[in-house]
Amino acid sequence: MKNNNWWNNIIPFLIITFMTTIHTAFSQENHTERVTMLVTFHLKAEQKDAFKKALKADKDGALKEKGNISMVLYEQKDKPNTLYLFERWENQTALDEHFTYAYAKDVLALNETALTAPMEILYLNDIAPLPKNEIKHPQASDTSVDLVVLFKVKDGMQQTFIKQFEKSIVKSRPEAGNIEFFFHTVPGDNTKFVLYERWRNQTALDFHFAQPYTIELFDVFKAALEEPIENYLNFITEVKQTYNE
Repeated sequence: MKNNNWWNNIIPFLIITFMTTIHTAFSQENHTERVTMLVTFHLKAEQKDAFKKALKADKDGALKEKGNISMVLYEQKDKPNTLYLFERWENQTALDEHFTYAYAKDVLALNETALTAPMEILYLNDIAPLPKNEIKHPQASDTSVDLVVLFKVKDGMQQTFIKQFEKSIVKSRPEAGNIEFFFHTVPGDNTKFVLYERWRNQTALDFHFAQPYTIELFDVFKAALEEPIENYLNFITEVKQTYNE
């Protein structure tokens, strides 16, 4: 029993060390750059409520930390046992400090019993970051439509893909119905890209899809993507309240 308790206590430390080491390798030990992360959790059904409660406590605690820019917890619409944390930190030092708090350690400890597979961590490079005070959030009247898109791009098409998204960012963010529109490369894999977008309602998203620059983007998708765009779309819903609270 003592050996099991020792192992349970050391697991969160090992996970924190692994996460920090992986990111440091990508950032070349630069602790001054912003850190953006997409973390995916595949939950056991019977552990879902407990894990969601721990994740919400982690998010609520993080939002009070000086080094946090934003953190949002999502549930995938068509796969309710899949959760995402999309988070931004001022730098690696701020993220390292986050892992010292009890609410972060609680999530890491639950990983061993609540998940069907290890959590998936993607460190992202934001192509067009915004200052914290310019990042918009949903309003009370919004029925937001949110999605995260994980693209796999054919080798040789990367620069075409990036340039088209740079144009789309400039055009999409000023739309009245847009909340967030962020495009990312993935360090260590130059064929993988991640789009994170939020819209005030379905009408706003429909308007966006009808714009010429979005139609151009979808034409690029046909040529650049390994699979049809539909295979990469993940519609998500923000978790604002945890069950059984």
